[in-house]
Amino acid sequence: MMQGSTPAVQSKPLEMGCLESKNVITTDGRVVGVLSGAYVNTSDWTISSLVIELGKEVVSELNVKKPLLRTAKVSVATSIVKQVADVVQLKIDMAGLSTILAGPI
Repeated sequence: MMQGSTPAVQSKPLEMGCLESKNVITTDGRVVGVLSGAYVNTSDWTISSLVIELGKEVVSELNVKKPLLRTAKVSVATSIVKQVADVVQLKIDMAGLSTILAGPI
């Protein structure tokens, strides 16, 4: 048994499923999809991002690649979430979400 040093533990995000589906809406009132889960940072047990199953009508508008046989899902940082109640309300509009999902230019 080794004493005096503890092995470094690498923290990985943990995906967790949602217990209750909630619509996700933007500031311009558009329904983006449904909350389906979250990623938990296991080093400090905080939620780092939310997983959203996108509605069919917004997949092309957001330029997200849709899997062949499954629903398109995206992960959004909790920093763009305004509140979670009966619905999940984002702090940005649809154009802002599209820009964030496009990533760095």
